[in-house]
Amino acid sequence: MFFTKVPYFANFTFVDAFDAETGVARAGSRTFAVRLRHFEGDIHHLQVLDSVVWPEDLNLVPLNEPEPTEDVGSLEVDAQFGLTLTVDGVPVLTSIPEGCFGVSKAQSLFAFAYDPAMRIYGLGEKTFGTLEVSRRRSRFWNTDVLADFPGCQWSEPCDPYYVAIPYMIVRCGETYVGLLNHNPYPTWVDTGSDPSFFGTEDQHRKLILGSEDGLPSLWILVGPSLRELTTKLQQLVGVTPRPPLWALGYHQCRWEYEGDAHLNHLNDQLNKHKIPNDGLWLDIDYMDGYRVFQPSKKALPTGVPAITAKMAEFGRRVVPILDPGVKLDPEFSVYQSGLRAGIFCKNPEGREFVGFVWPGETVYPDFSKPEGRAWWADYATEFRKSGFGGAWLDMNDPATGAVDPNAMLFRDGTLPHGAFRNQYALGMQMATHEGFLRAEPDERPFLLTRSGYTGTAQYAAVWTGDNLSNRWYLRGSIPTSVNLSLSGIPWNGPDVGGFIGDTNEALMVDWTKACFLFPFFRNHSTAGTRDQEPWRFSAMARGVLRHYIRLRYKLLPYLYQCFIEQEREGHPILRPVQYEFPGGDIPDDIFMVGPCILQIPGLDEGKSRTGSLPKSSAWFDARSGQWTRGKQVINPSVQATALYFRDGSIIPCLPGVRENNKKDLRKVEFHVFLKSGTAQTVYTFDDGLTFGYQRGEESLLQLQVTCNGENVKISTEMLSDGYGDGAFSVVLYGEVGRVEVNGKRVRGRAGKVLWTGEHAIPCVHVPLGS
Repeated sequence: MFFTKVPYFANFTFVDAFDAETGVARAGSRTFAVRLRHFEGDIHHLQVLDSVVWPEDLNLVPLNEPEPTEDVGSLEVDAQFGLTLTVDGVPVLTSIPEGCFGVSKAQSLFAFAYDPAMRIYGLGEKTFGTLEVSRRRSRFWNTDVLADFPGCQWSEPCDPYYVAIPYMIVRCGETYVGLLNHNPYPTWVDTGSDPSFFGTEDQHRKLILGSEDGLPSLWILVGPSLRELTTKLQQLVGVTPRPPLWALGYHQCRWEYEGDAHLNHLNDQLNKHKIPNDGLWLDIDYMDGYRVFQPSKKALPTGVPAITAKMAEFGRRVVPILDPGVKLDPEFSVYQSGLRAGIFCKNPEGREFVGFVWPGETVYPDFSKPEGRAWWADYATEFRKSGFGGAWLDMNDPATGAVDPNAMLFRDGTLPHGAFRNQYALGMQMATHEGFLRAEPDERPFLLTRSGYTGTAQYAAVWTGDNLSNRWYLRGSIPTSVNLSLSGIPWNGPDVGGFIGDTNEALMVDWTKACFLFPFFRNHSTAGTRDQEPWRFSAMARGVLRHYIRLRYKLLPYLYQCFIEQEREGHPILRPVQYEFPGGDIPDDIFMVGPCILQIPGLDEGKSRTGSLPKSSAWFDARSGQWTRGKQVINPSVQATALYFRDGSIIPCLPGVRENNKKDLRKVEFHVFLKSGTAQTVYTFDDGLTFGYQRGEESLLQLQVTCNGENVKISTEMLSDGYGDGAFSVVLYGEVGRVEVNGKRVRGRAGKVLWTGEHAIPCVHVPLGS
């Protein structure tokens, strides 16, 4: 496969005749059946059917179709199969003159006209370093980046990357359109590149979503805003279920952590330095000769149940790696079991396909088969029962080392490699998820995956792969994670500090400050590089790293509310500013965490920078405690990062300075950032671990705060008490006079909060009672 080249539209034959009554389309000498459906919310699905060329839809996870409707909404289709999207009487997206749909044997593409005024976002996980991704060609083929791009990863994009989400967001004026190519075969997009190489001939530019093979299936979603568009997509592909609260904490990982000795040392150091932490991770060396599902007795001499129980006493989960490859060892019980069950992928000669990764010669479960997923789920069940708290699904691109993977065939050798490669990780996620649920039916599973596909959000979080310890990857982590969030994978984040190469103190500090509120937060590095746990740096740097980790824990109730909002409505946790404040260009390195927090991180060592806040709101500067608007000049500071709270926000926080990982969602303080007028929120709390909330075991507290000058009125109402009541307080900033809570006057207590500045900000604590 050529990663830098894509098929050219002129080599395709386009449909030029379409009968809407019969659904029959003609392209040259070929005829197709067209299935065009419309759904509520101005959502449309176009499939082109040919039972001989594309006999079945190979997607493992069906999409969540909205209610069907006869209303065609914005979409118009003419007799030549030309497509036009018209919003408020204005065409915003049209197919090219040749037509909308073209074929070249089993290849297919959907093509739309390009306008230089368009802006393109999304594309899932890409490392282009920008949120806006127009005028590019890009393939979707889940890649083992280090193995497939050796030596080319240091300071330039590697494309394709680990996660294949062929989804394009097209901004036409202030209207947003989403185009999802729901096809698991290798796919590609062209977002308006110029094939002439000169880059100046706009007449050659087109928007194309193509597939190498597989049933052509295009979903068209009309926003009209980015906010509406993103929630429509997320609900279509599946929201992220409410996660266990511990999985939102700080995670510590390194390729060298192998067992008891490392876990005990990490636990001691975290306790000594009073750094909260919920997850300690084990890389491949915890296994016996890299045999999957078989921990090493040397690395874990007390056994998995004993060491995981010991870590649990400190509220920490142990999360080990799971690779899909099974060591080809006739004496290995897992290999013997898979061989008997006939669940390994085949090669063209009908035998088990053999790759070469950590265990040496390796065979691979065929997750395209229900029997393969069930076999893996059985082992995952016992793995979870042994005491491990989660699983880290790695090498599931699938990685085959130096071996060409195209000889890896699926469904007993009847499907080519490309038919299932992009879904291989998804199949592994589904099987592991099922196994974990069998082991602990009432506990929310936590899985982290390297590769993924449309639908992954329902099963696993994503970390953005093997990055490098340099400023290029620090800067790029923001657009990569935000575009991934807009593409239906909201729970994601990079390896903070960088995985490959030696980090340095300034880089580690800046990366932690930039990403301390990302949905997934893990410090991870590779063997043989500088140790980068927080206590490995100077006292000053250690203090800064510890502060931001503690600050994440303080804000965990707010992050948890963002994930609840994701499950209920489909909003991402990381958002571009224009998600909340439409209009203008979207910056690459300024972002929002949920609806209330905006961050302008410092990304270049020791350099000041500027950033603009949306002028339609006032913002509370977490460094100074002052209200501000508009353009900001950010001067370099080791301690401070530019964090702003939106006017009218009520932020639920854990009380005090969080020196450990203890957290009770029934005991929070609500920090009120309100210049004047009224602010309101509904706070949802539960046990943070089980599925009890689905049985009604959650409580909802409505809180309203009105500021009139220095006088403050607070009212509360329990909307639901399925998880009981709580002990709450309100934290007010600025001059505070008379305070009433539910009509009764109360006295506040003076205090201070250190947010992201160098000095604590005065505040007033007001008890709400229980």
